[in-house]
Amino acid sequence: MRTSITLLFTTLFLSAFSAEGEKPITSRISDAKVFLSGAQVSRTANARVPIGTSTFVFTGLAQGVDPQSIQVTGKGGYTILSVNHRINYLSESPQKKELEDLQTRIKKLEKDYAYEKAMQDVWVNEEQLLQKNASIGGQQNGLTAGQLTAVNDYVRERLKVTKTNWLAQQEKLTGLHEEAEKLRQQVQQLQAQAPRPTSEVVVEISSTVEVSASFTVSYFVGNAGWTPAYDLRATGVGKPIELLMKAQVTNNTGEDWDKVDLSLSSGNPTLGGVMPTMNPWVLYMPQILRTEAISSRAPKQRAQFDMAPSATSGESVQLMEDKEASGIVWNTVANRTTTIEFEIQTPFSVPSDGTPHMIGVKSHEVAATYKHYTTPKYDKDAFLYARTTGWEDLNLLPGQANVFFEGTYVGQSFLQLDIPKDTLEISLGRDKGVAVERVRRKSTNEKATIGSKRTVTIGWDITVRNTKSTAIDLEVRDQYPLSPQGEIEVKLEEKGGANVNEQTGLLTWNVTMAPKESKKLGFSYTVKHPKEMPVVLE
Repeated sequence: MRTSITLLFTTLFLSAFSAEGEKPITSRISDAKVFLSGAQVSRTANARVPIGTSTFVFTGLAQGVDPQSIQVTGKGGYTILSVNHRINYLSESPQKKELEDLQTRIKKLEKDYAYEKAMQDVWVNEEQLLQKNASIGGQQNGLTAGQLTAVNDYVRERLKVTKTNWLAQQEKLTGLHEEAEKLRQQVQQLQAQAPRPTSEVVVEISSTVEVSASFTVSYFVGNAGWTPAYDLRATGVGKPIELLMKAQVTNNTGEDWDKVDLSLSSGNPTLGGVMPTMNPWVLYMPQILRTEAISSRAPKQRAQFDMAPSATSGESVQLMEDKEASGIVWNTVANRTTTIEFEIQTPFSVPSDGTPHMIGVKSHEVAATYKHYTTPKYDKDAFLYARTTGWEDLNLLPGQANVFFEGTYVGQSFLQLDIPKDTLEISLGRDKGVAVERVRRKSTNEKATIGSKRTVTIGWDITVRNTKSTAIDLEVRDQYPLSPQGEIEVKLEEKGGANVNEQTGLLTWNVTMAPKESKKLGFSYTVKHPKEMPVVLE
């Protein structure tokens, strides 16, 4: 009997030792490199490494870790034997207190709703009972008229009570339902903070001596990214533009980035790094079924995700005890071979809430020239534009811009920086200080019919006035029609000093206007067309 007990304890001890063979390590996120889509996260940890072979488990990682991207480095003179990844469905990411409080309030409201609904059902049951017993008045039961009246009065009063209380309960139920729905909608907004399974990285290492070691685990994770955005401020015409580049960083990985060293990369690893292969292109003839032509077309190949090599099972990497990771230069723009990185100056926190968090990246002062534009045929207002060159050296990316002029918010614009052009034009909105009027000339509206042809002459007068106290450069744009076919003849009779594009029919006047100055511009054209053919001439 004693031998059996000893054997049992020995088995339990060995089982416990086997379960404890994996040593969990709690790590903290030290830095995150955020791409336009996805992020590379680095975690650091310290542990005492015993002599021989041991297994360490880095717990609490994001569920969406890409196993192929995991890299483990460190220092301590140990050898990494293998690195493996697994999902732990029993260990979830911690639930945020705000979400927990909302769910607690919803449960209480649901409980209160069930109670009030039960109370409402009580009044419904009493009403049904009264209605059944009210038939006593129609039965031959020997009741006197006074007794019958008393019964009816009692039933009536009780029905009033039941109806009133039912309505009161219904009002409570409606209020509870509306409050619970608001909380549920708020919970829906915070679903990114809901608990989710976590990842674990299992590292098997070997050491010839007991040593205090440090570890760095880096990996790529989706559900994160950043979008460039800008604030453009112009204090006045003739002054430079202040351009503030911002980044909207989104973290929906399931793990908070708490005071980490943050960098932003213009790269996007999810697009793949392998150039597509071009195969012979054989034209398809739909009218004749060409089996040999169809079969000769090779299927389109997709670019594969080209990740850096990582430690895999069986791979042995000897780490030097004093080997350190490369340093980071803060508050600089790092021009990599294929990407640009913006390194944030101070540690930054981005919670895993799925909402954009704004970070100021760089501020530039850009020299600019200012010009007004107007197209009175469509809009009688003049628009002020800032024009700048040399923006290619600022390492900017396309993005939405909030535009401010003279301290006033003008609106939003989009910096289309991925189109090759020398001059960047930024709209500063409408300028009411420039008045524009476009009027049709009545005296030139002549219609002459010769044979089967009709000739119409149309002219326009454009008046512009600079009511501002400063001179402006103004470009006025208008147009004359083009002939769609040979039967219609169009001739520009008067261009009024405009630059003419005969291919598009565009008329352009570039004028410099002194303060309070007015100028008149104009043009006319004739259209000859068959008199039976309806033509829109203006």
